[in-house]
Amino acid sequence: MKQILLVTTLAATAVASSCASETPHLDANLGKSVEQMIQAQTYDPAATANPPLLAPETGDGQRLKNAIDVYRKDVQKGGEQVTKGVVFEAGK
Repeated sequence: MKQILLVTTLAATAVASSCASETPHLDANLGKSVEQMIQAQTYDPAATANPPLLAPETGDGQRLKNAIDVYRKDVQKGGEQVTKGVVFEAGK
């Protein structure tokens, strides 16, 4: 019985130690894809270092007002209570 316990313990130790290998090449690149995605979505990456003194002059005032009005209309009011119950349906 002691031999089976010893063999099992040694086997478990060998398996556990083989799974604990370090991956420095993966850890060094952790988060790089997110940084690259943010840089690709930035219109002018140099703007953060040298911001313009004035706001862009290419804005249609009425269009911007309409966008803000739609946003304010569609955003849920803070004091409103939800009256409809929550229903979860699976498999439809």
